[in-house]
Amino acid sequence: MMTVGPTLDGGLKLVPEEEQDWDVLLKIAGDAQGDLPQKLAGLMDEDSMWEDIVMPELATEFSSQRSYVSGVVEKARKAEEDEVIIRRDDAEQWYGALNQARLALEEKYGFGPRELRDADEISDEDMRSAYFRDEFYVTIQSLLMQYVLTD
Repeated sequence: MMTVGPTLDGGLKLVPEEEQDWDVLLKIAGDAQGDLPQKLAGLMDEDSMWEDIVMPELATEFSSQRSYVSGVVEKARKAEEDEVIIRRDDAEQWYGALNQARLALEEKYGFGPRELRDADEISDEDMRSAYFRDEFYVTIQSLLMQYVLTD
């Protein structure tokens, strides 16, 4: 079980206890794969110039968030670190990558509203794993909001 908590300097510390914890952290970027900017374009009106101006910037930003989180986790794992620290300066990148992952998982599995979910009703192993990753991601996002992204 991974330990998560605030740091004294305003960050968040993730302490993986098992190999599976590292795998979950590495799956953030993988779960976030997809073309979210294109999907969001479908919500905009045609006159908004979304595809010409906003979409390329979002695609770059989203890719950067995924790459950053993936790089931090891979570097810590290869160096056999005991923890992964999310510093205040990096929190928005983490939050964004986690949000992308959650949106992609929701699109793929259609979990629905949190209050209507029941893990006991999920029999498919892949979907069940994704469900628990989604729960973990929202917990990390909540902790980031509570301890790191506040003034």
